[in-house]
Amino acid sequence: MNRESDVKRIILYLAVLGITACQSTTEKQAQLPEQSNHDSQYVYAIEFHAARDFARNARQLAADIHGYCRQHQSLDEVRASWLEAMHVWQSLQGQARGPAQALEQSWNIQFWPDKKNTTGLKMQGLLQQDRTWTVAEIAEQSVAVQGVGAIEWLLYDRHSPFLNGQMETGCRLAPAIGENFAQRASALFSAWQVNPWLSLDQSAWTSEYISLLSNQLKYTLSKLIRPMAKIGHPRPYFSESWRSGSSLSHLKANVEAMQALYLAQGKGLDYLLREREMSALADRMKIQFESILAAWPEQSGLFAFLQTKAGYRETLSLRNKLEQLSYLLHDEVSVGLGVAIGFNATDGD
Repeated sequence: MNRESDVKRIILYLAVLGITACQSTTEKQAQLPEQSNHDSQYVYAIEFHAARDFARNARQLAADIHGYCRQHQSLDEVRASWLEAMHVWQSLQGQARGPAQALEQSWNIQFWPDKKNTTGLKMQGLLQQDRTWTVAEIAEQSVAVQGVGAIEWLLYDRHSPFLNGQMETGCRLAPAIGENFAQRASALFSAWQVNPWLSLDQSAWTSEYISLLSNQLKYTLSKLIRPMAKIGHPRPYFSESWRSGSSLSHLKANVEAMQALYLAQGKGLDYLLREREMSALADRMKIQFESILAAWPEQSGLFAFLQTKAGYRETLSLRNKLEQLSYLLHDEVSVGLGVAIGFNATDGD
């Protein structure tokens, strides 16, 4: 019995060493964005700060998972850390623009859509193996068990050992997933240490900027369209975070992030449109963002909301407003500025 306790203490000590190394790496990274006079500077600064905050929140989440397994923190505290990390992730989600090294981390950070409950099935498969998992081993597993979805499953799913009085079983797996997630977030932040758009001329940068917003808007719309499916026949399990009941909250964070990118501290697309004497179009974009957020549903979740007639109607109205925003961006802003939305200008293709 004593030997078994010693082994557990050694495993925990090695896990703590792993998270300490992750912290040290993040602390060595620059905490302020690279400065330049390039047109992309204000957008780059927003992306940099989002990546920095995401790395910090991911690191805190990993630490809180360790704290929970050492019985120093409650499950609710770990859930709060997960929700905060997810909230920050929405600022970077679905953009498909920026440093290639950052984009490479996206699937590892979030596996969605999960049409066949791949995360649930694979998580149960890992837990059935009587072993303590390491960070390196998790990094070699399916992306479905590496990111925010896997952690959500551990914290909220009815099949999770944490919800069935089996903390020891869950703690053979959860710390490794948490640390791997923190390392992925740190790698993403490392990629944003340098502005990836400095080589672009004004026209190429404007195209890249609009594409970034367009991609994020398209991804956000997909998070509504997939679970809505056909009228009268929603598929709520396609919601991004149905287990935690936070899908609508995350969608709102997406829109807030896009609004911030559009304005870019007074030097973004809104400024560019006004500078080109397209103030009326700039006002329509600005008002559309504001009207979407002003009418946002009070509910945080989409799962139960879609299964009522009133909730479905309200979600449909929200979808229509987002599609109008997409129309303005694609068919009026890009045309008005004379740019084409194309491939990622930083990926070397």
